[in-house]
Amino acid sequence: MRKISKDKIAISGTTGFVGKNLENFFTQNNVKYKTISRLAFQKNKLPLISDCNCFVHLVGIGIETEKESFDEVNVELTKKIVDVCKKSKIKQIIYFSGLGVSSKSTSDYFISKFKAERLIIKSGLDYTIFRPSYIIGKDDYLTRNFKKQIRKKKILIPGSGKYIIQPISIHDVCHIVNLASQSRNFSKKIIDLVGPEKISFIQFAKNSALRFNSKIEKISIKKSFDRALTEKKFPYRIEDLNILLGDFHGNYKKLKIISKIEFSRIKSI
Repeated sequence: MRKISKDKIAISGTTGFVGKNLENFFTQNNVKYKTISRLAFQKNKLPLISDCNCFVHLVGIGIETEKESFDEVNVELTKKIVDVCKKSKIKQIIYFSGLGVSSKSTSDYFISKFKAERLIIKSGLDYTIFRPSYIIGKDDYLTRNFKKQIRKKKILIPGSGKYIIQPISIHDVCHIVNLASQSRNFSKKIIDLVGPEKISFIQFAKNSALRFNSKIEKISIKKSFDRALTEKKFPYRIEDLNILLGDFHGNYKKLKIISKIEFSRIKSI
């Protein structure tokens, strides 16, 4: 019987921002890959992925709906992916968690991500778990959020805005994922996926507003949470506020040493 050549990377979540860009990056750099839809997992109709040596798991949700909960998508789907990797003899999984996720997390979103991390760590698979800050590129979540506000000529800043973000470019992210699929330097590690620039959210917003001839306006933390709960069009969701106000800092130095690449500095959308 002919031995199957394991030279492809399986990717879930290619309808999302990171997934779309990663697919384009792989195509442009002649990296062989196979996309796996979330629907295939939900209906247990999985294509053959025995020819893949690595699974990049990007499927996840940042907001719950009546149809989808954090546990159903972020945790249960991870269980299925781990099981598929084992059955397909895929030895490596790359997973996107979130900056600030830990055993002490209190938000439902972070708790679900931590549970997913533990499933992967205990699976026996070789793994790289990335904990990303804001990933910036064309049509990323924060850029879309700001541009919606800029159209109204005003960016709202919850609280003081002095909490720190460490934005990273989508091009750098794709490059790092590709490296992680090939290099043992990333093996069995949890790595903060952050850029070199530590910048306060208010300064990032000011820089972005200046580019588009807009202004910024502060809103109290209490009002921010109240409006997030009651107004569908409020620009920040509860989990957005939890992430921002958590003021999470990442270890850029570790990422730089492991990846050995030059990173873009991002100061605005």
